[in-house]
Amino acid sequence: MNDPTPSASAPGTYRDEELVYADPESRTVVGPVEWSKSGNPKSRPIPKQAESSVPGEKKRSWRTYFPWGTYRSMKRFFRFEGKQKKVDPDKTLDQVIQKALEQAYWD
Repeated sequence: MNDPTPSASAPGTYRDEELVYADPESRTVVGPVEWSKSGNPKSRPIPKQAESSVPGEKKRSWRTYFPWGTYRSMKRFFRFEGKQKKVDPDKTLDQVIQKALEQAYWD
């Protein structure tokens, strides 16, 4: 019943009671929880981010870890399934105005 192996080979097809690591940034499942020899769950560190381009920004001196929990609680908290937030637009205002002037919707 407490089998640490995933029930399916494809990502995103976990049972609600399985323990998984979650990626808060991309809102995806990283993988099933791994166990140590003592029976405790292993902490899985988040890979270091690329150096920030903002000068003067402080670097984190501590290591961060992926949160883990049951798939049911992680999908509710991080919203793996269902409606996602809109992605920020990738066009500038000048590009949008130019297109609006060329292709008016009222013509």
